[in-house]
Amino acid sequence: MSIKVVIADDHEVVRRGLVSLLAGSEVKIVGEATSGDEAVKLTKKLKPDVVLLDIRMPGKDGLAALEKIRADAPAVRCVMLSTFDNPTYVARAVAAGAHDYILKGSSRSELTRSRSGRPRCCGTWRWACPTRRSPSR
Repeated sequence: MSIKVVIADDHEVVRRGLVSLLAGSEVKIVGEATSGDEAVKLTKKLKPDVVLLDIRMPGKDGLAALEKIRADAPAVRCVMLSTFDNPTYVARAVAAGAHDYILKGSSRSELTRSRSGRPRCCGTWRWACPTRRSPSR
């Protein structure tokens, strides 16, 4: 079973890199967005399992998009993807309902396991696991 993913990042090199990095896995990239507004629209249209959201994008940023996606499509898992290892961003993302916060410098294997080194959750990518508790608001 493939995991449908929308990637939202304003940098094409990051989007292309993620597509390449995730090639050959059970992840199927179903859409790419360059802004938070576009991510919200694609999420409504494509109904992915997961949205990978950059924090800082033009227009509606990733945090604003996260709030809208969580309100409109609560079943979609939202993962923040950032270059910023910033506790404020992490706290804001968790408060807005992010399921995970991953740094752009992460390796493919780091994307597939938790920080504790546990293997993929219930046979799928940790951020796509349907049994993983959503953060409370």
